[in-house]
Amino acid sequence: MLSQVEQSKTLATLLVDDDDQFRAGIRTLLSFSQIQDRAIKVIGEANRPALALSLAEQHTPDLILIDMELIEGDGLSLLQQLQDSNASSKTLVLSGHQEDYWIYQAMQSGADGYVFKGQVSQQLLDAIATIMQNQIYLPPEVATGFFRKFQKTQASLPSQIGQPCNLSERESDVLYWLVQGASNDEIGKKLYISVATVKTHLTNIFLKLQVTSRTQAIVAAIKMNLVQS
Repeated sequence: MLSQVEQSKTLATLLVDDDDQFRAGIRTLLSFSQIQDRAIKVIGEANRPALALSLAEQHTPDLILIDMELIEGDGLSLLQQLQDSNASSKTLVLSGHQEDYWIYQAMQSGADGYVFKGQVSQQLLDAIATIMQNQIYLPPEVATGFFRKFQKTQASLPSQIGQPCNLSERESDVLYWLVQGASNDEIGKKLYISVATVKTHLTNIFLKLQVTSRTQAIVAAIKMNLVQS
């Protein structure tokens, strides 16, 4: 367990992947990197969901990097279990799967971002920096598949489309910019309100949409046609 001083200076990270060689490569990359003046410290590694959950509970990492293919399970089940346990860790998927299904399911299961393994060297640090600022990271090649899957599934969710949730006009404005990927600070500047007010609106939005994260709010907003691109 890291001390409070160490926690403030480091970004505690858990690596979850069934490929020992890939984990070693990520560990090496992270050892030479910093995010927001915090050194990245790998505090544990796992190749199966059960071990990952145990390590996450023991160490409470700031960040968990998750592969979709794991021994005795998969990344989707792990994401869901982390979400069900109300874990505070940010989760970033690093996967060789480029199919729309995996991208859609990962984000719907609570992932804060998704990066193809073939793009890790170019995108990993940017992705980590983005999600640690409470934003969602989806590079263009991933976002395309994510929203394409939404378009295909909307027709099968007629009861949710147009479902009223009593958002105020200001909450709708905040939700619009949230879907565009804006940070709390950026939303505040665009709407001429304080960050504290943005957070209050987000809390109300989450309650009305019955979600617990920014990712889930975006998923719900798109499903229910609450925002227009």
